[in-house]
Amino acid sequence: MSFTQMQQCPICFSELKVCDVTPCYMCGGLLEEHDHFAQNRHSFSEYRFPNGTEMVLCEICFLDIGSVVGEHWGRNQGSRLTTNDLVLVRQVIWSHMTRDRYCPVCDTRLAYLKALREIRDGNSKEDRFTSD
Repeated sequence: MSFTQMQQCPICFSELKVCDVTPCYMCGGLLEEHDHFAQNRHSFSEYRFPNGTEMVLCEICFLDIGSVVGEHWGRNQGSRLTTNDLVLVRQVIWSHMTRDRYCPVCDTRLAYLKALREIRDGNSKEDRFTSD
């Protein structure tokens, strides 16, 4: 089943809802970000994570990457991603909001949850290869 047809969150398996979202994968489903988008308060760019997964982030979420514990990304305890670990792919210009599925339990849009699952899976495979 493709992620666009998913009915359950790939992280917690709760039922997904459909909502309006801004381009940012991390905060784009939050209601306060809808107002920010209407006021053109953020810029958006697509970044490539070390495992190759690409994710659109606003400048705030990009700068916040380093505050997220490494375990969230499936990395070893105590390790963290930094903005230096991400590669800028392109700037993203959106003129209107779009719709995406959203997990009310994780409080996050599906685009982020899908990317997070890919990053975690990639990091767990790396750990298997490096632990031998």
